[in-house]
Amino acid sequence: MLGLIILGIILLILLIVIVSNVKVVPQAHAYVIERLGTYHVTWSTGLHVKIPFIDKISKESFIKRAVIDFPPQHGVNKTIPSCKS
Repeated sequence: MLGLIILGIILLILLIVIVSNVKVVPQAHAYVIERLGTYHVTWSTGLHVKIPFIDKISKESFIKRAVIDFPPQHGVNKTIPSCKS
């Protein structure tokens, strides 16, 4: 009986470790992964699994593109002498 309790506790701890190391990278984000303190890989959007106690998420970057509005500029073209874009 004691063996079943110990086995249950070990399985519960193992399940917690596995579930805590499954990561979902949201859209427009990137995670930088370090393995044993050095750069290993950059995770993009999706489901990823890191190795417990070896891999570490060192940086979470937001990579959404920013839209910048520029004022109109005056230019000269070969076909149209003066154009505004």
